[in-house]
Amino acid sequence: MKGNLMRKNLMFAGAFAVTLMLTACGSGVQRKTSEKYSAAEVEQADKVMKYYNASLALLKNLVVEKDVNSVLGYMEQNGDAPIMTAVVPPAFSQKDSASVVNPGTYFNEETRRNLKQNFMQLFQVRKQFYANFNRYLSSLKAKDKSAADKLLPVNYRLSVEMAEYKENILDMLSSFTEEAQKVLLNDNPMKEQILAMNRMSATMQSILQLCMRKPSPDMARLDMKMMKLVIQLDIAERLPTVEGHPREMKTFRDFLAHVEAFMKEVQHIKSQGSYTADEMETLGTYGLSLN
Repeated sequence: MKGNLMRKNLMFAGAFAVTLMLTACGSGVQRKTSEKYSAAEVEQADKVMKYYNASLALLKNLVVEKDVNSVLGYMEQNGDAPIMTAVVPPAFSQKDSASVVNPGTYFNEETRRNLKQNFMQLFQVRKQFYANFNRYLSSLKAKDKSAADKLLPVNYRLSVEMAEYKENILDMLSSFTEEAQKVLLNDNPMKEQILAMNRMSATMQSILQLCMRKPSPDMARLDMKMMKLVIQLDIAERLPTVEGHPREMKTFRDFLAHVEAFMKEVQHIKSQGSYTADEMETLGTYGLSLN
């Protein structure tokens, strides 16, 4: 993988939508076909986005893919690496965790229940993952290699479960956040372009997380996500030009070009069927930056 180009692509992905929101909103030009939303609907949309942002902030520190892969990589060395002391999981905001496990009535009852369940299970699996690693270190110190060897497949499974719970949470929130963004971007002339960019950014993030999975990427789901990105890109390319916003439209077209470059890089590596340590290191730097 061309690590610098990939990182550059993703930095653009995170920044482009923000740029469009700020410049288009500040232009004084409003959409002729904007919908009418009540103050209550706007307030509801704002609450959804605040919950979403709090969830992202928490997930960014709760499941650090680079850290998870470092733990698994150490365990894969079968005791040949220098003995470590017990590790402490990455810290996360207790305030954010308290708020996200108790979502408000801006979500329906089923969604609130599922969000709470997935977050609670994620907390539990994360705790088990790091506890297992410390047991692994203790087994190595006691020269009990048989016990240590049994813990790697368990942590492979737990790492996948953590990724799945995170993906579940983001998938559950996606439809609500898109509707909320439609309300909050109502008068933005670049609304459809921004929404398209957000959809593609979320899919790209999901692709990266699948690529980072140990002991090997989930190729079947990776193919599905890549197809989804192809469709999203095709729809975005068909959006009409927004007159009076040449700079914003150039930013949008630049974003689409970076999505195409991203797809080519992932396809190239996927065709090889494996990833080098440097490539995995590059993937591990992204976290939730796309969101």
